[in-house]
Parts: sequence; C-alpha cells; structure tokens
Amino acid sequence: MYLLHSPTPLAESAKNKQELIQLIKQNNTNSTCTSGLNESKLDLEGYTISSEGTSKQSTQEVRDDQPKPNATTTSKTATPLAMGKKYPATLDKCTDGDTANFNVNGQIYKTRFLYIDTPESTIEQEPFGIEASDFTCNFLKQGKITLETDGGEIFDKYDRLLAWVFVNDQLHQEAITKAGLVEDFYDYGDYKYEDRIISAMDYATSNYVGMYSQNKPKEEVEPVQKEEQ
Repeated sequence: MYLLHSPTPLAESAKNKQELIQLIKQNNTNSTCTSGLNESKLDLEGYTISSEGTSKQSTQEVRDDQPKPNATTTSKTATPLAMGKKYPATLDKCTDGDTANFNVNGQIYKTRFLYIDTPESTIEQEPFGIEASDFTCNFLKQGKITLETDGGEIFDKYDRLLAWVFVNDQLHQEAITKAGLVEDFYDYGDYKYEDRIISAMDYATSNYVGMYSQNKPKEEVEPVQKEEQ
C-alpha cells in the first residue's frame, strides 16, 4: 500500500490515478513501496485528483486519530520545533498503533509516528489493530521517551507532529515493525531510520510474525505407509 501522506507538486500534476502511479514508480527509489503498485494499493489519504491535474483535500470524515476542533493538540505556531532535533517527552495519551499525544516542554502535541502505518483500532476495527494499539501503548510506558523530527516537514496536514519515537533508546517504529504489526509505509523523501524499518519488515515477513503469520506455508504431512503383512 502507498499512502499519499503529503503530495508534492509533482504528485499534484497527475490528472488521474494511473498517472500518479507512474510518477511514483519513476521517482520513488523504495522498491517496497512501488512493487506491484496499482490503484487498489493507492491510498489518497483524504486527497482527490481533479481533471485539471491538481490534488486537494477532500471533505471526508476525520478519523479519531486526527485532530478535531477544541482538541488538546498544540498549534504548529505555538512553540517552534526544529527539524532534525531530539526532544525529551512524556506520554499524555496513547491513541493507537501509530499515534499518541506527547508533552514536550509543557505543551501537548498530537503526534503521528514517522514512516509506518498500522491497522486501525479506533472508528474502524481492522485485523491486528487492537494488537498494534496494545503494543504501542505498552511500549511507551517502558521508560524515557524521546521524539526526533525528520524528513521534509515537522507537521502534517492535520497539524500533527511527525516524529521518530524512542523509548530508552529503542526505536518504536523498528520494534513494532519487527513484531509484524505494520502494514504500510509512507515514503516522501529520505528518512534517517528508513533502512532499519525496511530490515525489520523483512524480518517480520520472512519469519511470519504477527499479521504475516497467515502467510506461513502449511507443512505437508506425508501419508502413513502401511506395513506389508
């Protein structure tokens, strides 16, 4: 699955999904994202593609893991956060497998974990959504939390902070991917720990961990040979 998390001007030039898919395949070097990509594996994440070749946000309902009016999420203009910096944080609220609220310098930031996408467990109940949510909530309670900004933007279109999440120097995104609870990546540039996440996904799929356990080949049972009388 390829998520159109934040379309670039190049992506916005596409007049239909097929043009967008061709642009992705031509310009994205991550074979994990582009392998076998077709319309059924393309998630526009709230954007529509017009015949004039521009992409814009749709008016679809915002999910529980997205900010709503009067939410506690701090505005991106409240406290400047720099790109490529680490910030000590404390957990305010765990939402699901890839979203949580963190307190940074006395302000609450609704945070979307960089690079990974886990099954839904809020409004939608997707397979392994509860497991992913439980994994994240337990992981975040195990010690000291550090957030690290990375990539091309600090906040997404929903005003959520985008960050790598560490607990006691363990990278959450790597751990939950290795546990087989990540279904997709969103890739819009170079991310600092991208290779670690891809390696973790290779481990999960090759060892049939978590949601990938269903892909494990069934062992063939050899028929019992009858003894000759």
